[in-house]
Amino acid sequence: MEHTIASRQYSEPCTVEDVRVLYARHGAELRLTLARLAGRLVDPDDLLHEVFLVAMRNCTQLGRATSRRAWLFGVATKVAATQRRSATLRSFFGLGLVENHPSPESPQRSLEQRQAGERVQQGLSKLSEAKRSVFVLYELQGLKGEEIAEALAIPLKTVWTRLFHARREFEQALARLEAMELRRAGLDEEKTR
Repeated sequence: MEHTIASRQYSEPCTVEDVRVLYARHGAELRLTLARLAGRLVDPDDLLHEVFLVAMRNCTQLGRATSRRAWLFGVATKVAATQRRSATLRSFFGLGLVENHPSPESPQRSLEQRQAGERVQQGLSKLSEAKRSVFVLYELQGLKGEEIAEALAIPLKTVWTRLFHARREFEQALARLEAMELRRAGLDEEKTR
């Protein structure tokens, strides 16, 4: 009888097949989550690689998780937070940014889609790590509150509190960005007259 990662408790290292199954099921949405959590300072493909390395090293813990998807998202939030802090420090010292590569989900994105994505990233960058994680997992990735609580190892009420404040701060950040863009457009219009 063939065992899969979804049906067994681990006492042995993961197999390549186990990791392949997890990657096939969750890789694309994890990559998108990592891109949203880490921002433009970090390559999401590198982070995705790190998440699955952590999964391979912790198969026993993964096997015991109530929701493997939530467990992977929990690892992803921790990996993204760590790499975001490191990238911020590297940027501070002028060690360069990661080039913005086209997303494999949609390589021919329009200018409007890219601009909207940049606005979302700017809004997310104004949130604290804790609020950003809850906001991204709930609003952008569609995880349930219970899954987020498990993924981040926090009480469910904390999820809802962080989400409430994150929504408000995100909306305020987008409103500020829009106001700045309108002012900039007005100034540019005056210069061309």
